[in-house]
Amino acid sequence: MPLVQTTSSPITSITSRRSWGAVLAGYLALALTYHAAEYAMRFHQHIPLFLGLMLAVVPVAYVVARLQGFPGLKAWGMQFNKKYALLLLVGLSLGLLVNGLALAVRLWMGIEVVSLVPDTATVLTQTLLFAVGTFLPSLAEDILTRGYLFGHLQGKLSKWGFVLVSSAVYVLNHIHSLDDGFAALAYLFALSIMLTIPLVYTKNLWYTVGAHWAGNIVYRLGQDVLKVEEGPSTFPGLWELIIFVLLFAAVNYWVSRRMAKNLRLR
Repeated sequence: MPLVQTTSSPITSITSRRSWGAVLAGYLALALTYHAAEYAMRFHQHIPLFLGLMLAVVPVAYVVARLQGFPGLKAWGMQFNKKYALLLLVGLSLGLLVNGLALAVRLWMGIEVVSLVPDTATVLTQTLLFAVGTFLPSLAEDILTRGYLFGHLQGKLSKWGFVLVSSAVYVLNHIHSLDDGFAALAYLFALSIMLTIPLVYTKNLWYTVGAHWAGNIVYRLGQDVLKVEEGPSTFPGLWELIIFVLLFAAVNYWVSRRMAKNLRLR
């Protein structure tokens, strides 16, 4: 696999203008903001502070871009117009479809069972609340583990070299899951591969954000709205998820390449 790629993209590599020390400092600023939010939720269950700090990742990313000599969030693949709104919608729609199908298959196989089904109004209301609440964490993590890295490393790594590097960073970013066993780490790595593929082909973060957001919505639907619990099947649920994640990766590869060509994304 070649590690060097010379093709250009609209996200200009800023390491040519700034030292790697500045690159690391920018990453640490983003990481500290993101993990402060994680700390607020994990150890204090402070939802307003959690969401506020996740939101703060966006202006921190903007300030870092300006300090590094760029006009704003476009440096991290966050330019937005009708084309990129379509990318977000496609990523979200496909993500809901694939993750919903994965949940349905787990229920069908008995890997999981639904222990509580609220009334329809409650399901709709709570699902909407979790959909709103999971957008910012999805966006913040994508900026930290993908967009910022792509702004620095595109042009220095091949597409697949970057996918692997970003996926390794994504796994390491889950510091509280590093001792959860091989299956959990394999799932995180496969998940990041699936989410990073659209970024390297569209040169934009919004398809990835949509797919990531969809996964979080379906997860919260199962864990917090429908109360899904472990079922009688002995087939490991994580490996079922890995299979669907890899299938979604193949779908993203095909769709994002076609969209990049049809929308003339450069």
